[in-house]
Amino acid sequence: MENKINNGDPAESEIASKSRLKRESHEIQKLGKRLAALSGEQLGEFPLDEPLREALALAHKIQNKRSALKRHYQFIGKLLRARDTEAIIAALEKLEQANHDQIRRHHRAEYWRDQITGRGLAATEEYLGEQPDADRQKLRQLWRNYSCVKTAERKTHFARLIYREVLLGLDE
Repeated sequence: MENKINNGDPAESEIASKSRLKRESHEIQKLGKRLAALSGEQLGEFPLDEPLREALALAHKIQNKRSALKRHYQFIGKLLRARDTEAIIAALEKLEQANHDQIRRHHRAEYWRDQITGRGLAATEEYLGEQPDADRQKLRQLWRNYSCVKTAERKTHFARLIYREVLLGLDE
């Protein structure tokens, strides 16, 4: 069974298989699931109309997480199919890229914290060579404090302070 798809221009009419239509429908539904996973604050940055915002807010409130939520995702997909999703997809990709950048930054800070706590001043100097705007005096003092304490609790405290300082240096 084949369906004609017409995007407004009769010259662009094409035949679409039922399988293709179903795949596209599932892709739109996956987009709806990704949107429903976001918080209300994050959704505020998206170009969504009111019925779609209400449907996404309702997805957070559904108690029956099996069949009811599945039907609701289908409903969100139906709402999305009636809209231009390019701007929504672009905003979602931008948000996800920002999240990936944040995660990468935190991993980098953890790496340097582990290097500084493990190797000491040599690693501190390497980090400062990579981040010349970082506070050299404070970082060296934190490492000295870390190396002097005896209890694991205090070592954890100073390791966290080193992490914060390294994270601040990576911001600049």
